[in-house]
Amino acid sequence: MQLINRLLILLLILTTFACSSPVKKNAQWITLPKFEHGENQWYQLRKTVKLNKKPKFAITKIAADSKYWLWINGELAVLEGQLKRGPNPKDTYFDEIDLAPWLKKGENTIAVQLWYFGSHGFSHNDSQMAGFYMDCQSGKEQIISDDTWKIKKTEAFKDAGEPRKNFRLPESNVRFEANNFDKDWQTPGFNDTHWKNAIQVGIEGAAPWNNLVKRPIPQWKDFGLTKVTDFKRDSNRVSMQLPYNMQFHFWMKVKAKSGQQIKITTDNFYNLNDVPLRAEYITTEGIQQYEHLPWLNGQEVYFDLEEGIELLEVGYRETGYDSEFNGTFLVDDQDLMKLKKKAERTLYVTMRDNFMDCPDRERAQWWGDLVLEMEESFYAMDEAAIDLSRKAIHELMDWQKADGTLFSPIPAGNWDKELPQQMLASIGWFGFRHFVQYTGEQELYKKVYPGVKKYLNLWQIDDDGSVPFKEGGWNWSDWGEQIDKNLLEHIWYYLALKGFSEMAEYMNEPAEQQKALQQMAQIKQHLNTEFWTEEGYRSPNYKKETDDRGNGLAVVAGIADQSKYPVLKKLLFETRHSSPYMEKYVEEALFMMGETELALTRMKERYKLMIDSYHTTLWELFKVGHWSHNHAWSGGPLSLMYKYLAGIEPEKPGFEEFHIFPDLDIYPSIFCKFSTIKGEIVLEYTKRNGNINYKAIVPEQTSAIIRVPKEARSYTIEGKSMYLELKEREDTIYHYFKLASGSWNISTNL
Repeated sequence: MQLINRLLILLLILTTFACSSPVKKNAQWITLPKFEHGENQWYQLRKTVKLNKKPKFAITKIAADSKYWLWINGELAVLEGQLKRGPNPKDTYFDEIDLAPWLKKGENTIAVQLWYFGSHGFSHNDSQMAGFYMDCQSGKEQIISDDTWKIKKTEAFKDAGEPRKNFRLPESNVRFEANNFDKDWQTPGFNDTHWKNAIQVGIEGAAPWNNLVKRPIPQWKDFGLTKVTDFKRDSNRVSMQLPYNMQFHFWMKVKAKSGQQIKITTDNFYNLNDVPLRAEYITTEGIQQYEHLPWLNGQEVYFDLEEGIELLEVGYRETGYDSEFNGTFLVDDQDLMKLKKKAERTLYVTMRDNFMDCPDRERAQWWGDLVLEMEESFYAMDEAAIDLSRKAIHELMDWQKADGTLFSPIPAGNWDKELPQQMLASIGWFGFRHFVQYTGEQELYKKVYPGVKKYLNLWQIDDDGSVPFKEGGWNWSDWGEQIDKNLLEHIWYYLALKGFSEMAEYMNEPAEQQKALQQMAQIKQHLNTEFWTEEGYRSPNYKKETDDRGNGLAVVAGIADQSKYPVLKKLLFETRHSSPYMEKYVEEALFMMGETELALTRMKERYKLMIDSYHTTLWELFKVGHWSHNHAWSGGPLSLMYKYLAGIEPEKPGFEEFHIFPDLDIYPSIFCKFSTIKGEIVLEYTKRNGNINYKAIVPEQTSAIIRVPKEARSYTIEGKSMYLELKEREDTIYHYFKLASGSWNISTNL
């Protein structure tokens, strides 16, 4: 009896505890009742929740299809949340945000503006349904999306009509009709009783959004609203000049009658055959302000006003990837410094959800561009930029087809064609291997190795080292004429094997490593016996002019030995068929051959129109025309300045060991510094009256290789740490030394 009483008491206690503790519910994907698929749909969602206390932390999982803006108690907490859909062909990214700074004890009003693209693109995989998901857990309290949320289709946002956006963009041209907008709808106290209740689609993991993958890059950087006072007026057009080509949201204050129209375009709208994004605004009565939620890009904004509209003020809010420029490279060369600055701007405006080719026409993650952007970012940007490269690598492999084929751009819902040479570039020496070399993240090889191996096995190498040409979905090599595609494919495959051999070594796969090295040797011999001519490398059946692209790539791949340099020197300086995409490799070949002056001359001559142009970014082609005026692949000279003029490049993964080989002949002074995962590397170099002096800072847990000309009458190496002479690296021109971490002064009397 006593035992029974104790059990009854225990049961009563448990029952009381269960009744007093709220049962936590699962967050639900929610959408509009009777949702119908269509492009460019906008929705407003609201929910008021009561919290017993202000939370210290409120880690919240938020996902949306396709973008969202979130207010708490009338204050903007998230500016354009959500990455474009597609960590893989099925799943969806989510944001993880601490909402505690905006929450308070008592009632809290959550308001969400949702933009559903409703369209596939070269950077987005449409799910076919607008949706929102929110799961905030804070101690015993929670804020979740469910059918108690109110939802309304936002009638103020419409499609801007003709000309429509081009098919590569999932985003649409947006018209905002001010008369149809609910003022102060984000604030507490707004009456939403006439709104519908959202319907529940399913908990996390539900179709069509499936698994949620944590956002691997930061939320966007908000540079703040900047008002422009010196805008220009020309009849009914007002133009606002921006300081440089940027990602921005325009703002304006106008006085108008109801129903009047303002058309908003950028300089890109008039430069491109493929229509970039634009906007329209339909006024309400009186004085009004408007800030456009979707981002545009350009360096000049045009407001075309219907007669009678007064544009009182204009401004812009720059947003972008949350990474800072922290690389510095300085020489006394005005043209080179202009080119560097424009290359940096080109790089930054092509970073957002993904590395993109251009921010106007496509916003697409083409891997040929990305290989160049990635290397530039290692020198020019801080470590946050590494996240964008890592995301791109994961996406490329997670979109791999069942048969092993890789393709880009991805994420994409309306593209799946393989460009074999871009794919070989991505997985090879300048792609995945460069990422590991600059970041030290060798663990990445475990992720990519099986897929890379599977892709390389799609090629069958002949016994003589010939690589049969693989058409793929689009056998693109470069823009322009005189393209020796077969030569290029042989070398891109060679470089892919070169990168794969390092992966296989790390993965402890000696048989695969040996196989790759053997195939490399066969290809190299084949190219040097069957492709080499007195004019340079040429495919046996190639009938056009010898191509600078493939010959430059042969040098940077290590296929061409020094005996071929006299022929290649003349070819690579005088032959100029490459577009800015392949130009980087041609110029790099000249640098590697020791022809710095020729490399710089070619660089300045090829980029002259861009250097002298009013454009703040670099173009898709060397000629001006109806092509993108901001194209990622044109920034190759940026990394060449750090790698060959300052002479700084990692020799072991993660800059555990690197070399500092500044060019000694062209500039009397060079200053360079940039951050690595180990710390900041600094070089300050001067040459006066036959004396070379340079200071170097070597980060902790690293070592640097330097070299001193053998022709020097004397030299000194001074630092608090030890240094070691490297006899095994000595050549006919230089002595080599290894410096431990610390500050060093090197002086040479020539």
